Amino acid sequence: MLDVASLTSSLHSPRYTSFSPLPWQRAPWRDKSFRLLLTGAAGGGKSRLAGEKVHGFMLKYPGSTGIVGRKDRTAAMRSVVPLLRYTVMGNTRWGKFLKSDGLFEYNNGSHLWVAGVKDEGQREALRSIGKDGSADIQWWEEANKLTEEDEGEITARQRGNTAGWRQLIYTTNPDVPTHHIYVKMILGGQASVYYSRPEDNPFNPPDYLDALQNLTGVLRQRLWEGKWVQAEGIIFSAYDTAKHLLQVPPKIQFDSRLICSVDFGFTNPFSWSLWYIDNDSRMYQIVQIYKTKTLVEDHAKEIRRTLQQLEVPIQRIEAWVCDHDAEDRATLEKHLGIRTRPAFKEVTPGLEAVNSRYNRDALFLNANAVENVDEELERAYKPLCTADEVPGYVWSDKKQDTPVKENDHGCDEKRYAVAYVDKLHISTPIRVETKARIQNYISTRTGGS
Repeated sequence: MLDVASLTSSLHSPRYTSFSPLPWQRAPWRDKSFRLLLTGAAGGGKSRLAGEKVHGFMLKYPGSTGIVGRKDRTAAMRSVVPLLRYTVMGNTRWGKFLKSDGLFEYNNGSHLWVAGVKDEGQREALRSIGKDGSADIQWWEEANKLTEEDEGEITARQRGNTAGWRQLIYTTNPDVPTHHIYVKMILGGQASVYYSRPEDNPFNPPDYLDALQNLTGVLRQRLWEGKWVQAEGIIFSAYDTAKHLLQVPPKIQFDSRLICSVDFGFTNPFSWSLWYIDNDSRMYQIVQIYKTKTLVEDHAKEIRRTLQQLEVPIQRIEAWVCDHDAEDRATLEKHLGIRTRPAFKEVTPGLEAVNSRYNRDALFLNANAVENVDEELERAYKPLCTADEVPGYVWSDKKQDTPVKENDHGCDEKRYAVAYVDKLHISTPIRVETKARIQNYISTRTGGS
């Protein structure tokens, strides 16, 4: 059997850019385990090591088949492919990249495919990779986005024998301690696990390290400290990803109720979702736009395009429930030809209604709701959709019954939608302070009579 350490002999040929493993990378570089998990805090060099190892394998073993991917193949084309082409491979004479096929075609007959498992189409494409649907080595980035079903699909491909050994490499930052990766691969010992920290990578600039250290809450624990932890004081305690986060939402029925909810933002994310309400009043998120630095009029164009793709006429939308910003509402109305309504914004009854729906399995998010990910948010390790916000959406320890006002834009928008469907604007009693304001207003207008 050939030793993985012998891959190093290829590193200084004209076909390969120079790569010297960092101290923590040396052991996983040589590790021949069937399943290899690279985890820990952000910035340790997990992805670079995985890319170098896959590329070295392709060069060392002619005619081998490799796969690199993420949950969504489009995301892999946007992140994994540039890392391989411009950082790992550089200007070397290894072969060529066929963008239309998502294929790295090596001069020695090796093939490295870009894949995803987001939907049945991507899964079917994965199954057809290689001569017999098998692979010798795979690397899957952002592995915490993969479900157990995805992992099973990926593992089924891992039966190549070009090198006499084969390997699945997963790279991921920590997630919740109930995640199947933590439970099975770390606690269950189903993978060789290697941890890294930002300080382990001397190429990290000081301002990047400062940014990670200045994170707060669960994000700091995961991305700076490298811990698989659950946020304390989580608000949606009844939320269960196994039940309430769907990989594929139900198809919209002809006679179904449809509403849209909006939380406006520019520096912070603008969040818009289309919700489907079935005959049992269960709510399903169908699609979402979650994006920063974009004008409302441009969001309106994207909303129109998205609805057209779903074959949903704008006039079929029962209600457009929006944050209260008058100018943004007017802009949305103008460019879509609609009438919006202000959302019911009382926080406590709204959150209670959302949790009630999770308790009775009547509210579902779409794991693949966002088609065009905000790359700036992704680089900053911030949520990319409502589902990403939920695990870190917690109560403030400074003000009672108040959520922390951070990374909450999708959760606010979801609350507006639930409040509308559950008719909180009708059923919730007027609070005492609200009554006082009304009475004061009436007294002012009538001179106290």
